[in-house]
Amino acid sequence: LGRSRISIRHELHRCPEGDYCAIIAQDQANACRHRCGRHSILTPRLKRMVTEKLNLGWSPEMVGYTVHCVPHTIYHWIYQRQINFQPSQLFDHGKRHKRRQDLRSHYNQAVGTPIEVRSESANRRTKKVHLEMDTVRGSKAAVLTIVDWAACLMATTKLENLSQNAVLKGFARLVANFLGPVRSVTVDQGKEFSCDRALTKRYRIPVYFCHAYHPNERGTNERFNRELRYYFPKGTKFYQVSEADIQRATEHINNKSRKCLHWQTLWRAVRKPLSSWQPYYFNLGLKFFT
Repeated sequence: LGRSRISIRHELHRCPEGDYCAIIAQDQANACRHRCGRHSILTPRLKRMVTEKLNLGWSPEMVGYTVHCVPHTIYHWIYQRQINFQPSQLFDHGKRHKRRQDLRSHYNQAVGTPIEVRSESANRRTKKVHLEMDTVRGSKAAVLTIVDWAACLMATTKLENLSQNAVLKGFARLVANFLGPVRSVTVDQGKEFSCDRALTKRYRIPVYFCHAYHPNERGTNERFNRELRYYFPKGTKFYQVSEADIQRATEHINNKSRKCLHWQTLWRAVRKPLSSWQPYYFNLGLKFFT
């Protein structure tokens, strides 16, 4: 036959009952060929976990590091339709970000404290409870957002309007949740933040103003606002949205794993016995994550 004795022996062993049958041997060879090579790690349980996280607005990078899988593999499953999630549902899929002129009335920055005099500990994020504050606007009502940029924790509350009194009342509701002393607040030049002197006088907190058209000076807050827009797109009428819905979206955002937290959620970082965040955020974490 012109074949090795070992090859003939392997062929005969394809029929373990003793009588060689070419059809049975070929079927067994086809089955072995089908089983060889690399196999997908996408089990039903993993598929369910990945789909659940993606539907909550997580990026494939966040999902990948959480389930211990390469993010490129998550993208492959999405585009190959191996999981029940469309590419168009991705957070930034197909978006083109263009700078638009801000037509809002601005607060005179010369009256407030410029960001240049902000402490070095705030710039380097070496100390906690340095806050960034902004508003997410609707047609009438709005949402006040405060982000602690060291811990990547956001707190939100609904505002009936964008008056100074509404901002002061909203800030009072949010700042009461932070156990540690608030060291500073950084805002943009929106006119709703012209209450900076009242904040400084009432809470003894320095308020710093960013430069106009420099959202990168409050990058963490801007990022969290974009994630909040995932749940409440532009055009949302916040006067029709309940406070409970806003807090539910905030909880989902705070439950995401973050690269700056070594791909952990804040709640996991807070629960670590030697976590330096624990004195500040443990009770706040209990509020958000229970």
